[in-house]
Amino acid sequence: MTRARQFTPLGLQRAQSFLAEVRTNPSREAAPPDDLLYDGNNVELLRHDAPDFTRRQLTTRRDAARYLTTALAPIEHHVADHAGFWSWIGMYLFAEIAPRDRQGVVRLSSLDETFVVHDTGSDSRSYQRRYRHYLWSAWRLHRTHGEAAAFLLDEPLTSFGDIADRVFSNARIFNSAGVVQLILTLYVEAGKQKPRFGRGRGGLRHLIRVLDQLERTYDVYGMELDALLAILPSDFDRWRA
Repeated sequence: MTRARQFTPLGLQRAQSFLAEVRTNPSREAAPPDDLLYDGNNVELLRHDAPDFTRRQLTTRRDAARYLTTALAPIEHHVADHAGFWSWIGMYLFAEIAPRDRQGVVRLSSLDETFVVHDTGSDSRSYQRRYRHYLWSAWRLHRTHGEAAAFLLDEPLTSFGDIADRVFSNARIFNSAGVVQLILTLYVEAGKQKPRFGRGRGGLRHLIRVLDQLERTYDVYGMELDALLAILPSDFDRWRA
């Protein structure tokens, strides 16, 4: 078991260098070196009551959310937007969560943010970077929406399909219980995305535009699901069934 830590500025730089190296030289055994995770120049203990962590395989967002919700319960308010901690835990669990190809070789996206967080700001630009962090987004989804977001929780941890991308990338949508439920009600059925849900009239992209228009009259991001369904135009009737 390992006590939770946080990266120093030097540790964060070294983590980014490690990710760059893995992109250049991908392998099955890619894993951060121990000194990156434990050396005092790179990390500090998070706080005296920080939890201990053990490594485990995390396949879905639900797996990650359950693991982190239990571990972080005593200090969740302290770490909710703690860049140093989320960067460290991303590196600590790197081998367990990194996306791999069919041969088991680690294949990283071009975004460092999937594993490390650069800041703790609350502005929209900061959120646009932070929501891509695999572990933070899974934990935050469960904490904010619980089982109402079951479809997204049961997706692979490293997957950001069109629905997930729309929900996670917009802070107002993500923090609106009604709008998230609306999206999942309209475009998900029996745990699967409905065909051709993204484009055309009544599709997901059209919904986002319509919500922006309706916001001129209604508090759409504060409304519950039934109220939102009641004010949608007829373009969405085919998706309600």
